[in-house]
Amino acid sequence: MITIVIADDEKLIRAGIAKILRDSIDVPLEILEAKNGKEALELCQKEQPNVLITDIRMPIMDGVELMQNVSKLENKPEMIVSSGYDDFVFAKAAIQSGAHSYILKPLDKKELVEAVEKAIATFRVSEQKRNEESLKNILDEGRVDSSTEISGHKFENGYYCIAINGTNIKNILQQVLNSVDYYVLENKKGFECVVIPREALYLLESDISLNQYVIGVSNSSTNISSLRTCRKQAFEAMLQAYFSKEETQDFEKKPGLYYYSEISTEPNFSEIDENYEKLILKISIAEVKDIQGSLKKLLSFDDEKPEYYASKLSYIYNKLNANLFTRFPGYTDNDLYLHLKAIMIENLWQLKNLEEWRTCISDYLIYLSELLKKENTEHPFIEEAVDY
Repeated sequence: MITIVIADDEKLIRAGIAKILRDSIDVPLEILEAKNGKEALELCQKEQPNVLITDIRMPIMDGVELMQNVSKLENKPEMIVSSGYDDFVFAKAAIQSGAHSYILKPLDKKELVEAVEKAIATFRVSEQKRNEESLKNILDEGRVDSSTEISGHKFENGYYCIAINGTNIKNILQQVLNSVDYYVLENKKGFECVVIPREALYLLESDISLNQYVIGVSNSSTNISSLRTCRKQAFEAMLQAYFSKEETQDFEKKPGLYYYSEISTEPNFSEIDENYEKLILKISIAEVKDIQGSLKKLLSFDDEKPEYYASKLSYIYNKLNANLFTRFPGYTDNDLYLHLKAIMIENLWQLKNLEEWRTCISDYLIYLSELLKKENTEHPFIEEAVDY
């Protein structure tokens, strides 16, 4: 629903503008009328409209003063000025107050409709950006506070988090989801995580243009504070693509739509933590074959239940990204080779199978090990301390 305030001291003009908009604008409209600037300002403060159409010459408070006051509001509408006076002074005042368009009376129907449609489009872009920022804050903070507000669409029927991997994602999502509001949480090369209304999932399920993409779908939720959990579920569901070909052992990625499913018992990943710590603690003194052997053990799925595969991969991925690149300060950021390998490790979804990912991690660790050994040679007491 788009709310429009029409401010004009002539009743017939207000009625005429309202009729033109109702007949020509193809979205639900709520139109409010004000016969002077004071009434219009009160409506803007109370109703927080999306668009304000105001005349310049009005009693009590004219259009210029109205726009100056409205421009100070926290949720100010897109403003369109109509005037019978082709005067640069009025146009300049309108522009300075942030007016979207300036149109002359007698109003041209086509010009009016185009100005309002443009204002609505601008409002929607701004609203989407505000909502995406609010959602990203929830994702970062892990909670909803009193300042968090999702305007427009509040996911009354619930929402899904969608993690998608492929090429040209932005354009394909705009085509598939063009009829619904959706919000982008993350946008990286070959990967996007978006929030969609619950009722929009069928668009992803039924569109054959998505057949070449890997799509992970979280559980549905009606609580926006569960956003971080849903994002984690969507990413984990997307990782199922590496385990869909049971006949192969290289864990090659397979396009498709994957749904997150709850695991009956919580997996115990304490062994992963133990193996990881052993690997990292001896990285500065280990031989290449030892590093490769420890890494192979860390990334082994031989003794794991298939329903835990994606969960385990997600756990290892998050552990590496949260710990490995900061464990040895300065190396990843200052060394180009390590920096590039770190990007490849972070962008797991761009690799066609897990063997490529394991190789990237191995390359990173072996190169890092050589750098650390070189430093230990220069400062032998470090190696002595590690040996002790």
